Amino acid sequence: MMAHDLSSVGAGFSHEAFGSQAVFRSALQALSHPGRRIPVTHDAELPRHGNAAAAVFLLAMLDADCGLWLSPSLRDSDAAMWLRFHTGCQLVAHAAQAQFVWVGAGDPLPALQSLRQGSDECPDQSATCVVDVGSLSAGAGADADADADAQHWTLSGPGIREQATLGVTGLPADFAAQWALNHGGFPRGVDLFLATHDQLVGLPRTTRIHTPVEA
Repeated sequence: MMAHDLSSVGAGFSHEAFGSQAVFRSALQALSHPGRRIPVTHDAELPRHGNAAAAVFLLAMLDADCGLWLSPSLRDSDAAMWLRFHTGCQLVAHAAQAQFVWVGAGDPLPALQSLRQGSDECPDQSATCVVDVGSLSAGAGADADADADAQHWTLSGPGIREQATLGVTGLPADFAAQWALNHGGFPRGVDLFLATHDQLVGLPRTTRIHTPVEA
């Protein structure tokens, strides 16, 4: 990892316990209501690299016992030093070793099935993956993202009343197919967060993604 002057590392939460609890509540709300865009507020001094909601989510979740894998654009960035300095987390060389995985915008997403899956007896030992995306919208309709690369989904599963819609930019074209395999492995599998600069969307492994071609 590149050397950074510690004097340039931005501050974490002004009050560590209160700041972490606030972000944790946002993350829990996102997982409890899959597909819902949850605002993330904080007072941390952010690194220059990585989406802010992802950075503060990891700031709240990591500790010295956690292994973190960072995608290439983040690995040698100030975000890596910022998280190591404030949480004591260990950076690991391979995504399959990590309890937490952070994928920067535009970086390849590791195959979800290559990440820690947990077991039938201990599903909680699986990885949590947070992915920086370009935008999140309510899906088809007035709030839909006009980007031609946007993926528009209908979501179903626990925490969703009937169905939810979601539009996302910045994910690989095969993400929905990967997610179907992840969902099919329940109770094993990865839980995932999509992050912009100020919002999180939770996708627990119990959530099913329906694409337009599944009509």
